[in-house]
Amino acid sequence: MKKFIKAALFESLLNWIRIKKSDRNLKKIAEKKEIRCSTTPSYLDFTKGKCAIRVSRQHWFYSRDIINSFDYYFDSVRPLKVNDTELVDYSTPRYHDVNGFDLMPVFFPSFSEPITTTQQYLAFANLKPGYVVMDLGAYSGLTSIIFKELVGNVGKVVAMDADKKNLDAIRRNFTLYKRLTGNDIEIKFGAIWNHCNGLSFSSEGNMGSSATEIVGKFRGDNNLIPSYTLSKLADLLELKRVDFIKCDVEGAEKVIFEDIDFLDKYNPRIIIEAHFVKGKETTDKCVADLTRCGYVCKRIKQFGVSLPLIECYPPKTV
Repeated sequence: MKKFIKAALFESLLNWIRIKKSDRNLKKIAEKKEIRCSTTPSYLDFTKGKCAIRVSRQHWFYSRDIINSFDYYFDSVRPLKVNDTELVDYSTPRYHDVNGFDLMPVFFPSFSEPITTTQQYLAFANLKPGYVVMDLGAYSGLTSIIFKELVGNVGKVVAMDADKKNLDAIRRNFTLYKRLTGNDIEIKFGAIWNHCNGLSFSSEGNMGSSATEIVGKFRGDNNLIPSYTLSKLADLLELKRVDFIKCDVEGAEKVIFEDIDFLDKYNPRIIIEAHFVKGKETTDKCVADLTRCGYVCKRIKQFGVSLPLIECYPPKTV
């Protein structure tokens, strides 16, 4: 027992040393961008002038994104006034007032979904009343709500996510949305993938939740969850048409568009946020899979962040 206690104490000490070293490195990186980084055991604060962003310690691996794209994350919601500082607090799940979206406050598991990216989706999607939309990687459900506002009661939006903390946020937001508008949005729990055998998934209650084979086993809680191909998902939902897909699935895009039968049958417009998987951007694989079905793909810059978007035009519209 004494050996066990000593080993546990030693591991705790090593972990404390690693955290302190990481904090020092982080502060140096932030200083180069004229951002002040302060740390506590529970959260990290990034301050630029009189503006601050707070993130949970468990989401420390987003620190460089916050530093490199400070304005993108800060400007997406209305900050709180704390003494003489304007604070955007992403350290716990909570409601935020989203800049550019006045219908209702939105509950986020952690980071917000900036409207600037959604506007890029909409500029490409060309949504009309009656359209059917798949929102793959729905996160908080905000984009699904905006899609639903455009396709109307005669249209259909399916919000899919594989992180249970995100699903809780989606349900909260859809409940409030229905109370305000009477509109329903369908929710599907699970991961979109290239098989239906189930998948080990890392749930972190944030935007980066993904399959453990993509992000590893140490960022979140790892669980076996249902997985679906695009064809299987469409069959389960009894979809006669699919007009548009928003795909932000943290690397899974590298495999899901291998489903040629789905693409040939439905021919939807697709917009994809590309990611890095094992150091390689997924854009080339997505383009190769979609080109086989006659799609024309265009890589564009995503406002505010380094990850690109891929606009994918089906053959019927080219």
